[in-house]
Amino acid sequence: MKLNYDWIKDFVEVRMTPQKLGDMLTMGGLEVEEIDEVGTDTNFELGITPNRSDCLSVVGVAREISAHTGKKLKNATVKSPRGKGKIAAHVKVTIKSQKQCPRYTARYIEGVKIGPSPSWVVKRLAAAGVRSINNVVDATNYVMIERGQPLHAFDARHVHGKKIIVKKAGEIKKFRTLDGIDHNLQADDLLICDAKRPIALAGIMGGENSEVADDTTDVILESAYFEPHGVRRTSKRLGCGTESSRRFERGVDPNGVRAALDRLTEIIVETAGGTPSADAIDVYPRPIRPVKVTLPSTELKRVVGIDVPKTEVTKILKRLGCTVAGTAKSFRVGIPTYRPDVARPVDVIEEIVRMYGYHRVPETMPIANVSKLKTPKWYSQADATRTVLANAGFTETVLSAFDRDERVTLFTGPSEPAAAILENPLSNEESMMRRSLVTGLFDAAQVNHSRQRKDLKFYALQRVYTKPIGGVHAEEPLRLAGLMMGRRDPMDWQQNARQIDFYDAKAAVEAVVSRLGLVQQVLYQRGGDFNFLVSGCYATVLVANDRIGWVGQVHPEIAAQWDIEDPVFAFEIDFEELAKLSRTVKPRFREISKYPFVERDLSILVDATIPHVEIERTISQSSNTLLSGVRLFDVYRGKGVPEDKKSMTYAIRYASDERTLTDDEVRQAHAEVIDAVVTKLNAVLR
Repeated sequence: MKLNYDWIKDFVEVRMTPQKLGDMLTMGGLEVEEIDEVGTDTNFELGITPNRSDCLSVVGVAREISAHTGKKLKNATVKSPRGKGKIAAHVKVTIKSQKQCPRYTARYIEGVKIGPSPSWVVKRLAAAGVRSINNVVDATNYVMIERGQPLHAFDARHVHGKKIIVKKAGEIKKFRTLDGIDHNLQADDLLICDAKRPIALAGIMGGENSEVADDTTDVILESAYFEPHGVRRTSKRLGCGTESSRRFERGVDPNGVRAALDRLTEIIVETAGGTPSADAIDVYPRPIRPVKVTLPSTELKRVVGIDVPKTEVTKILKRLGCTVAGTAKSFRVGIPTYRPDVARPVDVIEEIVRMYGYHRVPETMPIANVSKLKTPKWYSQADATRTVLANAGFTETVLSAFDRDERVTLFTGPSEPAAAILENPLSNEESMMRRSLVTGLFDAAQVNHSRQRKDLKFYALQRVYTKPIGGVHAEEPLRLAGLMMGRRDPMDWQQNARQIDFYDAKAAVEAVVSRLGLVQQVLYQRGGDFNFLVSGCYATVLVANDRIGWVGQVHPEIAAQWDIEDPVFAFEIDFEELAKLSRTVKPRFREISKYPFVERDLSILVDATIPHVEIERTISQSSNTLLSGVRLFDVYRGKGVPEDKKSMTYAIRYASDERTLTDDEVRQAHAEVIDAVVTKLNAVLR
């Protein structure tokens, strides 16, 4: 916030140099970021923290200086200018949403003459970074900066029915603000309306349909208090942040509303002429009272570690505008309504210490009990997974927890929970909680792909957010997802052109599963309703016949949404299920047999629809006790093989931990395997 030094001196006596004043304010918690000297003028730029809404004004900064120096405020009170006639003859105010608008005041001025503002107004506004428009609009900005209370002036001839109604938007869907932008409204947005239509977004910006023009003669002045959360919600959703909304959403003084209206009336009459109404409308059915905070006398030392004399505490609080009463054991502190940031005993302590002086608090080492670190449930499994994928050439990404609406169904399988939609998103790009990690990996891939980095292996291990149908609370399952594209090994000049395929993606999943000791528990099966994957080039990941994920090639139409034309392979699995199962499986170790093994090849013709995993399972379950391994090393389709068939060749290993096998034992074991595949799969030996 920018302020003029002379403007501050209108409200408090300052005898120190601007530099010393800046140092004093900064050490007191109100940072002065810059001091500019322009000719004979000096301007301050202050970094106001979000909690100090009271300092978004000249009077607020003057109060701060007064508290530090002990000098009394001057010109802080305003007398209501005299006028003529009753305002009831010109306008009537009705508040239909008192929770969102606890107080609304208005005054009428007729016969104003729109024109340029006097130089003293223009000069001070310029110092605050505000452009001069005309004398009436400038007056509203001037008082807002001076008092911290946003105000607005309506052209009275455009307020239909002589009525101002404060109400929620309800069925009103659109509204055009002063900047000419049409905004889409929600039912809870608060509007200022006349008898026919909305004329302002409450606390944010006036409407184009009632703005003060060059030929305006009569104006209705507004000074109100709007509930902070409602103003913030609407301004953020509409992307319509203004100096007015900035103050309202942080909290203005509800009991300073009328004084600001009187000050605005005074300045308009001085700079634009006109005759104000003799009275003003002030709808304030439930006055907001100062907060009372009880501070035990021992609490200050417990929190800060120093003894501050009670007389000093009382003196500091009174200089801050608080009322102080109490006994020897506690202080009863009344907080002024212009300090909404002070509501708890610890807030009062902060105020006492910063005024007492941080430099007077001795430096000591903190005393704390250190508890034993607790590792997360799946720490070891997650750590092992990261190691495996890093060794496979993957790079871990950390994704935002938010995603876009249009992606909600992209990587969603059948019967999955609904997305968790945000009621008050920060932007349209982050309107829902992330439901799939793959969309985030695509974002990372798009950035790299657009910069000619096309050999990519990314993975993410973090939570997603879903809302079960009929459920109240969102769920946060831990997922593992990966994305691969480009060359398999760009550094290998002999096979530099070999591209990543489905089996590379499946191998990454298998490597994780193997590291977690779950090779026997996890199956890969064709099928599943995944319309975002290329048909025939994906598999479902199963544990105990329950689907926990998928792996396959992403459909080109999906990849094209990220401007990627190259084949992309991805996987996403429920890591919690894997980790939970891994913790129940005890690792088993066996000694390497000292007896030799024997391998026999098996080449068969089977239906093209039978997957390898089913053939492997059939061989493994052939009730042969000597079988110790099965490995597929050739698949052939083409000349000599019917179109509906495929040739599969396996290397089958036989071994015993107790003896060297004889030829007859190996022949008998191999015959049992052949009988199993022929009987159960209708296979034909080649």
